[in-house]
Order: sequence, then structure tokens, then C-alpha cells
Amino acid sequence: MSFNLIITHEQGGENYRAVLSELRRILGDLAVVDTGPSVILAKVPDPYKAVDTLRGATLSPLIYRVVPVDVVLDPFVEVVAEEAGRLAEEKIPVDKTYRVTLHGRLYWRETRLPAHTSDAIRVIAERVKRQVSLTHPDYVVYVRCVKLYHRRRLATLTVAPVEKFLSLKSGKP
Repeated sequence: MSFNLIITHEQGGENYRAVLSELRRILGDLAVVDTGPSVILAKVPDPYKAVDTLRGATLSPLIYRVVPVDVVLDPFVEVVAEEAGRLAEEKIPVDKTYRVTLHGRLYWRETRLPAHTSDAIRVIAERVKRQVSLTHPDYVVYVRCVKLYHRRRLATLTVAPVEKFLSLKSGKP
């Protein structure tokens, strides 16, 4: 089972149970695929609708961020860049701006060595044929690296307008 929603929250077992209870109460149809120290990977029928529903609810301060996921990929810079270019072409209008945000570590496919964050962002951005705006983007190409079942590294990719990310602590995706 794949996941399509990432929820980050205050660390701790009690906090996890409180956040999960709150999410199930508000969203109803939420299946937990995996969890980490402060991350819940979940499957919902429509991740964008889930974010909109949560935005309209009064949420616990334990929840930090809720991110819809368009696609789950192998954590290689080249794989993510290719898919980011394809999704951006499909989802970002020609007259809109974007920014790449990367959380976690991607790897080079050929060597399997970790890529420096700025190198990975540069390679991804080269595949997106839209105007860049680092301060006030219309869209975000959001890449987050996660471990599934505490061992398999994966990259998630979301290409969406800034308002489709729910970020309660920092205010930015």
C-alpha cells in the first residue's frame, strides 16, 4: 500500500496517538501506512481535499505540517528531476512561478552516493521549464525523503500551489 499524505508532528508516543485520533476524527477515512519518530505516512482518498478539510478545522498545536503527495519515487536525483519536470509541465501554468524545496537526502543513481542539497535542487530545477521565484512562488515543487518501514528510502514529490500545503509552525511549505 502506498501513501499520499505526510503529517509531521511533535515527537513522542502520546503526541502520535493524540494527532492520529484528531486526524481520524476530522478526516474519517485515513489509513496509516507507516510512522516515524514525528512523521505519519497515510493513505486518504484525496490528499488535496484532506489538506483543505484540515485547513478549515481547528487543529492541535502538536501538528506541524500536512503535505499531499503526488507520487512516491526512488530517492535518486535523476528520477525525481525527470518526474518533477513532467508534473510541472502538467500542473504549473506557463505564466506562474515556482520554487524547489527539498527535505532530506537524495542520491546519485549511478554512484549511489548522497547528492549535496544545492546540486540536487539545481538538477531538479533545470527540468522545470517555468520562472523561478524563491521568495514568493505561485507553486512549490516539494521533495521529501522518507524511510518506509524504517529501512527503504523513498522520495515523495508534490507539485502544487503554495496554499495546498498546510504548515502550521513555520508558515511555509
